[in-house]
This record gives sequence, C-alpha cells and structure tokens, in this order.
Amino acid sequence: MPQQVVVTETYWCPGAWPWEWFDTCTRKVTKWCYDFSWVEETGYGLASHLKGCENGILYSWWAFSFNIWGSTQYGPGRMCFTSKLSSSGRCAASAVSGLTVTAEAPRIQSMARRQIRGPVHRPLPGEEEQPMLDDGGGK
Repeated sequence: MPQQVVVTETYWCPGAWPWEWFDTCTRKVTKWCYDFSWVEETGYGLASHLKGCENGILYSWWAFSFNIWGSTQYGPGRMCFTSKLSSSGRCAASAVSGLTVTAEAPRIQSMARRQIRGPVHRPLPGEEEQPMLDDGGGK
C-alpha cells in the first residue's frame, strides 16, 4: 500500500545577484511513496511509460526521460510521487521478467546492480522519513 510521507525537497532558487544564481532552497512536501518490487520503463522519444508492481498491484504512469527508445527493467526500490497513482490491474510481485540473478553468474549480477535504480527520494543527511496518517479528507 502506498504511504503518505513528508519529505524535504531541494530545488533551485536563484537570487538577483550573480553569486546567488546557483542557490538552492528546501521545502517540506507530502508525497505518495510506493515500495515497488520491480519497475519496467519503455522509452518513446523524450517520454517514458513506466509500470511498477507493489504487493501484487500494477501501477502505470508516464514521465519525461532521456530513455529515447527501448526498455529497461529495474529491481526493487522506493519511488515517491506528488499525487496518488491509480491501479492498472494485478501483477506478479516476483523478480523482473528476463532479469535472472544467481550466485553462479557474477557477470550478470554486476550488470544487474548497475541497472537497478535507487529510489526517487532519498532523505537528506540527518533526516528520517515520517509517514503521515491518512485522515481520509482528501485524495
């Protein structure tokens, strides 16, 4: 199940003077976080169609990317979104299809490690994620 989590985002906020043009600011925002067992990304130009499986529920969405053409499969990881994703059906929560990693194949293991993308949100140093209770008052 997705969780509402308060995260600290860092964003670009340039000032009026040249030495302030590369300043960054932070803000706390609430996001929906999913712990996917796998994610599959298919590139179409500068947009990608992504599918992810969390606890047997399939989610799909579109995102901007530089994965011009082709498909990439990622292992488990956490991804956070501004709005809640809608379910697209059921899925097998097992490993990504076509990505077999065993102890007998160290070359495949090292390739798989390079392909696995970490979560979209990583807490800043000294910060911990704090799940928010859903009061049912909004979407």
